Amino acid sequence: MAAGEMLPGDGGRGAAGGILPTTPQVIPPTPAPWPKVARAPSVELALAAAKAVAEGCKQYPLGVAVVNSEGMPILVYIPDGARATHTYTAIRKAYSAVMLKAPTLQFTAKAQQGDPDILARLKADPNLMSYGGGIPLMVGDEIIGAIGVSGAEPGRHDNECGAPAWRRRRTRGD
Repeated sequence: MAAGEMLPGDGGRGAAGGILPTTPQVIPPTPAPWPKVARAPSVELALAAAKAVAEGCKQYPLGVAVVNSEGMPILVYIPDGARATHTYTAIRKAYSAVMLKAPTLQFTAKAQQGDPDILARLKADPNLMSYGGGIPLMVGDEIIGAIGVSGAEPGRHDNECGAPAWRRRRTRGD
């Protein structure tokens, strides 16, 4: 990762640069109300979907991530024998599917053909990716999150690994 780039939801190392201050933080007597929680699949469902992806594509050393409706990670899954580094790309693919409001594979050809709108969005947000493997998770017409898959190489099979496994879980009533 280049200097200054952070993952979605990452607040960095904090104001003290990652060093615990010697004086305790003063907490106000009346805390502010909690912000509204973003829509997301349950952690149990996210884990089941991630396991289904890993099982369906166990020949690849892939990583799987699930994000909520704001693109914040709620689950990162690294199957046994997989490369943990793939999860960073999986998070970005899932984040991209939420932000672009469509499967990331739809934007790959547009980006390759030089679509100015897509290129501008990709340039504006260093966490957006137009690689296949980011699939929105829907309830009706509402995006409640996304699943991202990375590492199904060679051959760029991330989208194939992610989409069918999620559909298998959903069609069984889960």
